[in-house]
Amino acid sequence: MYEIRISMRAKLFLLIMQKICPLSGEAFEISDEEAAFLKKMNLQLPLYSPRVRSAMRLALRNERNLYMRKCDFSGERIFSIYHENQPFPVYKYEYWISDDWTPPSLDYDPGKDFFEQYDKLQKMTPHVSLFAPYNENCDYVNAAEKNKNCYMHILSDRCEDCYYTHGIFACKDCIDCAYIFDSELCYECTDGRKLYRCIMCFLCDNSSNLAFCFDMRGCSDCFFCHGLRNQKYCIFNKQYSKEEYEKKMAEMKLSSYAQFEALRKKFIDEIVAGRSYARMINVEHSDGNFLQNCKNCHQCFDVENAEDCYYFRIGANGVKDIYDCHAIVDGTELMYNCVSSTESYNCHNVIGAWTTKNSFYSQFLQGCEDCIGCVSLRRRKNCILNKEYPKEEYEKIKADIIAKLGEYYGSPPPFSMAPFSYQDSTFKDYESMTKDEVEKIGWVYGEQAELPVGDYRSGDEIPDDSRSLTSNELKEAYMCPVSGKPFKIIPQEIKLLKKIGVPLPRKHHEVRFQDRVNFRKGD
Repeated sequence: MYEIRISMRAKLFLLIMQKICPLSGEAFEISDEEAAFLKKMNLQLPLYSPRVRSAMRLALRNERNLYMRKCDFSGERIFSIYHENQPFPVYKYEYWISDDWTPPSLDYDPGKDFFEQYDKLQKMTPHVSLFAPYNENCDYVNAAEKNKNCYMHILSDRCEDCYYTHGIFACKDCIDCAYIFDSELCYECTDGRKLYRCIMCFLCDNSSNLAFCFDMRGCSDCFFCHGLRNQKYCIFNKQYSKEEYEKKMAEMKLSSYAQFEALRKKFIDEIVAGRSYARMINVEHSDGNFLQNCKNCHQCFDVENAEDCYYFRIGANGVKDIYDCHAIVDGTELMYNCVSSTESYNCHNVIGAWTTKNSFYSQFLQGCEDCIGCVSLRRRKNCILNKEYPKEEYEKIKADIIAKLGEYYGSPPPFSMAPFSYQDSTFKDYESMTKDEVEKIGWVYGEQAELPVGDYRSGDEIPDDSRSLTSNELKEAYMCPVSGKPFKIIPQEIKLLKKIGVPLPRKHHEVRFQDRVNFRKGD
């Protein structure tokens, strides 16, 4: 049931429909733009609220949680986004991409529910352990390609010697950073471009030798500054001579943990808090955040060079008509409820569509066309449940599937098919739900991983000053005081932190990541 009403946004949308999500009970609106897009794709109006649709979509994606398990092809121990308790086989990328195995298939049964058949095939078919192609010496990475010597490096491409990073591109010697581009020798930086030797900087571009700075452009040699453009030798936004600046900075012992943490708190409380954390560059008729070169994009985040998109997170390189999607790039068009796709066209409810078109309710398709309910196929056409049909028969079965799905056609697969719980999914990296909310919509909340038992040192035993270390090796494991998780400090990490001149960490890297990006979520 829905009603038509006039909204305050009438200048943007001529028609607003309000519906109630049957899972969460949330009221939500459908604009005339959304309705026109869905009509263009011959899909029904959404049944669920945008937040529930996001949860259903991201229940199919895990970016940051890696497990040690067996490769079901070779038997070797590998890292994977899938826990060993998953019902389907998991292959290391090199084997999954090879021609050494054949995907299973099923005959479509018109007397059975489509999703039951799709789920059965999904549980039979090998899944790829990680999405990490073309990397060198990068065992602990995911959703990352063309990297070298990186560790815990997520959703990041074309980087070298980077550690504990997320969403960074074309960077070198960066650590504990997120959403930075073309940068080098950076520590605890978020949302920056073309930075060099910057420390604890947010929303800064084209700058060098900054520390504890916010919203800076074209600046160098600044400390505790915000909102400056093309300035040099500033402290607390006050101009100094080169000699005065260097004298004052010599007194700042940034390699001391105690000193750094005191400065961090002061920076957050006095510089960041209360200021708008937003990046909107060359946008037209768009809303959301972290947008650049976008037109007619609504409720979009981390999107560049895009047009006519809605409820879309992470996109770049000329994408158009992307609705309810995550991680869509490289000229992809006309996508709905999709995750992780490149150079694709006219697909819905597909995760992992590379150079694929006219397909729906499928996973991991490469170079495919006209596929329904398929998993792990390459260069195939007119397939249903991985079985290829003559064009006429394919169209007949397709029509039967669409007719039987009825008003559900276009909505995401049910939570019962999700390979990831709330705790393991990418959803909680961007939005949050309580356990009661998760269970109300029919999703598995999941359990926190059991903490390994062992004799762990307190973080207080880590040397206060990184430069006082005579070796780049600490063999002990330390206990994070926030998460209760143990962590180690790897030799490459020590070496880079000493090079930048900042202290060793005393919290688990996941806690550091959440602290870093909470500003982006408005927490």
